[in-house]
Amino acid sequence: MGFLKSQLSVFAEAFKANLALTDKAKKSASLFTSMVLSLIVGILISIVNTRYLGKEQYGDFKFLINLFSLAVTFLTFGFFYTGGLILAKTDDTLQKRELAGDILKIAAFSSLLLVVVSLVFSFFEHRLFGNNLGPLIRYSLPLLFIFPFQLCFEQLLQGSNRIYSLSVLRIGPKLVYIVLAVLLQYFSKFNLTTALISHLVAIGTIVVVLIVFIKPKFGLKSKFLPLMRRENRGYGFPIYLGAITGVASSYLAGITISYYIDNEHVGYYSLAITAAMPLTMLPSSFGITFFKAFVSYAKIPLKVILVTVGFGVVALAGFLIFIDEIVVLLYTEDFLPVIGLSYYIAIGSLLHGFGDFLNRFISAKGLGKKIRNSNFVLGVVNTAGFIVLPKYLGVEGAAYTRLIAGVVYFLLLLGFYVNYQRSNAVAKHA
Repeated sequence: MGFLKSQLSVFAEAFKANLALTDKAKKSASLFTSMVLSLIVGILISIVNTRYLGKEQYGDFKFLINLFSLAVTFLTFGFFYTGGLILAKTDDTLQKRELAGDILKIAAFSSLLLVVVSLVFSFFEHRLFGNNLGPLIRYSLPLLFIFPFQLCFEQLLQGSNRIYSLSVLRIGPKLVYIVLAVLLQYFSKFNLTTALISHLVAIGTIVVVLIVFIKPKFGLKSKFLPLMRRENRGYGFPIYLGAITGVASSYLAGITISYYIDNEHVGYYSLAITAAMPLTMLPSSFGITFFKAFVSYAKIPLKVILVTVGFGVVALAGFLIFIDEIVVLLYTEDFLPVIGLSYYIAIGSLLHGFGDFLNRFISAKGLGKKIRNSNFVLGVVNTAGFIVLPKYLGVEGAAYTRLIAGVVYFLLLLGFYVNYQRSNAVAKHA
């Protein structure tokens, strides 16, 4: 009888483990499907933007998006990363809602800062870049609040393991945007102003839907704010400091290309980045799906590593084979410079994606300083490359920088992962 109970217990545990793996597989498939759909819709958006806006206005549009994204990176102070990690460690439903409410309050404060900073900058933009885009920046101020919320939900949904909702966050704004773009072009005229407003409205629509869906609990007092402040010192803030040099510096390319050359070349570079983005998203999606599980895993399962690398290499091969035909077919010969840039950017993007995959494991272990250090190094590479190389090599210099940065980032995160495993092995034998 005891033997039978023992076997039943083993079977029950195995069944639970299988259900957990099945759930992760479904969530991975959901995120991957959203990524594929995001790629398809992203291609449609780039076709609409390039054909409706033309080379100059498309470049101006991407310049503004880079500008706002760069500003947002400075205004989050690491609290979104910290909130995501605390959510990953929290199982109580009510506490998750209260924590989500406190994180969204911080997002609202970051939004207010973004509006103020953008307002002040709009009066100096023409002197720096000669684009005369200051009036458009001021015109879009009421909707700029949405940028911090988008970044906030990336971490919030990942930490609470809401992978399906994260899929909606990734694909939803693009679907809304393309509908708005087509309608505006049909009934009036789609131009730079309507493109920017449509972009912000599309993101805002999905953010509002997600807020209603996750049902955050807002109280007069921020119950988890003291905890987030403490945790932020050792985790979120170090990642934030790294993000300033690492993530923010990646937006620097659009700024320096505009300064050294013009916004038309900003458009070429941005289009190449957009085309190669799925190569970064694919490995990263596996890491995001397993983020909560990584909290308790001693190491990344070999099967997960093999699947991630396999999918990434196959995707890269397909990209390199077909990118020539795709650019000419979709964007016309006016955008031929995108092809040459795409080869270097694609390889760098895939390696960066592999680094992001390892990043999720390191982050799940609460090693925020490791992430900070990797971003510091990445930031130095990006900053030096984007400031120096475009000046002497043109827009190709930015593409070379993207490749070098991808190699460096991946090797750094791989080194951190290997050192973590060695430290664990030493601790077990001690």
